[in-house]
Amino acid sequence: MNKKAWGLMVLAGLTALAANAQTNAAPAAPKTWVDTVTVKGDLRYRYEQITEDGKDDRQRDRIRARIGAAAKVNDQVKGEIQLSTGDSDPISGNKTIGDGFIKKDMGLNLAYIDWTPAEGVDVIGGKMKNPFLCVSDLVWDGDLTPEGVAVKWERAVGPMTLYANGGQLWIQERSADEDTKLYAGQAAAKFQFSDEVSLLVGGSYFTYADIEGMGVLDWEASNKTYGNSSKNKVTGTTTNKLYAMEYNQVEAFAKLTAWVGTPVEIYGNYVVNQDADANDTGWLAGFTVGKAKNAGTMEFGYNYRELEKDAVLGAFTDSDSWGGGTDGRGHRVYGRYQIAKNVQIGATYFINEKPIADASKTHDYDRLQLDVVASF
Repeated sequence: MNKKAWGLMVLAGLTALAANAQTNAAPAAPKTWVDTVTVKGDLRYRYEQITEDGKDDRQRDRIRARIGAAAKVNDQVKGEIQLSTGDSDPISGNKTIGDGFIKKDMGLNLAYIDWTPAEGVDVIGGKMKNPFLCVSDLVWDGDLTPEGVAVKWERAVGPMTLYANGGQLWIQERSADEDTKLYAGQAAAKFQFSDEVSLLVGGSYFTYADIEGMGVLDWEASNKTYGNSSKNKVTGTTTNKLYAMEYNQVEAFAKLTAWVGTPVEIYGNYVVNQDADANDTGWLAGFTVGKAKNAGTMEFGYNYRELEKDAVLGAFTDSDSWGGGTDGRGHRVYGRYQIAKNVQIGATYFINEKPIADASKTHDYDRLQLDVVASF
């Protein structure tokens, strides 16, 4: 028998043995919860100093802790639950320390189901992450977790990716009056010009139903309007503040991303409330350089914003600039450094003015934040 024939026989024998081993192999072990559930969280320690004209300087330390679990239910359904420190504030999980060592409250921050009936489509119900594309926190604070039902759609078309998002979100359920809801729609496109350069452009429509004449959304129960116009309702010796108008917000946004030896982003958005007769617009422009991700990397960012009194609903916009809400303008400068895997330090400085609707009352508001964040 020649070497070629011998080699073919050996190869055939090895193939048969491999096939037999495959057939007789033990069945795969059934999946357990460890295979389908991911637990993650983060801890932040913050030093903060606030300097506001007409008030004493304030210094405080604050903590935020979040822990949650995301689970794959099946090939089409996933869910997530998360707990966070915080009070009833919808846009902050911070707890100020130095209150006689009392226990700190935690609450349900996320609880949603995400169903993917088709490729690129997500139907989400519950208390969810913000389902809308955001290039900044001009309209929505980054910690907001809205509640209701949302639909997200995404599709790649050549070098372009199209997005469409919509939702019906519950703002205030009332047993004896009309419910306040938010109806929202958004469309955007991302153009991938090259591996290094892309541009995202889009627009949003956010309309609140049955909010004019209703009590202000104030988790502190102190008649706080967060900058928005209001009118008083007097019942006996009690005075309550009511929203003076509806909020029908139209937004345009854009973000240019490029690699120039380091990641660079230039972004901005503009919003107008079509139901306001005055003080109805807001805008923001900014940039970031670098990305604090791997150990030893850092990033730097800056933006300037102006948000008039009734441009957006003040209860849901950024909680840090000029103390939160609307009716302010100013600068934000920040830097972050990744000191080790999953550990980051950062500093943010705000140079603001508030309120801006009445020039006779406008004054300075400055804020410094120093952060240490550990993620797991």
